[in-house]
Amino acid sequence: MAATGKWKAGTNPAGTPLTVFTGAAINSLANNTATAASTAIANQTNLDLYADIYLHLGSLTPTAGGHLTLYILEAIDSSTYPSATASVLRNQPSHVLATFSLDTTVGAQDVLVRNVLLPPASFKLVLDNQSGVTLNAAGNTLTLINYNFDLNG
Repeated sequence: MAATGKWKAGTNPAGTPLTVFTGAAINSLANNTATAASTAIANQTNLDLYADIYLHLGSLTPTAGGHLTLYILEAIDSSTYPSATASVLRNQPSHVLATFSLDTTVGAQDVLVRNVLLPPASFKLVLDNQSGVTLNAAGNTLTLINYNFDLNG
């Protein structure tokens, strides 16, 4: 008998996304700077396979080629994480989890990166602003929608 594979809701499925950055952590983030590392996401327990990463930015006017880069810091022993400074991360392409390209039109922006593979370990995230402008003083959020693949259909 053939198995049927289906998507399966993860720890933070659609409707209950995990908010990683909001408020002071991301609002007014200057160009060419990065957030502090997020709180740890304990995926060594949850074992979610994938995430859709949703970035909402309040009104801004990015420069041509403007983008934000999301870096992942995977714990090597459940508690020790790699260095989280922007200058170190920019030189470590293996830590890039997703890049959010921005439109140069004025206004709020919503960007979604789909099917991002998650590690089976505890990890933290860092968002690096390379948009060419400071992010809006309010209304910015980054959330994860986690999910898995169920081979039992």
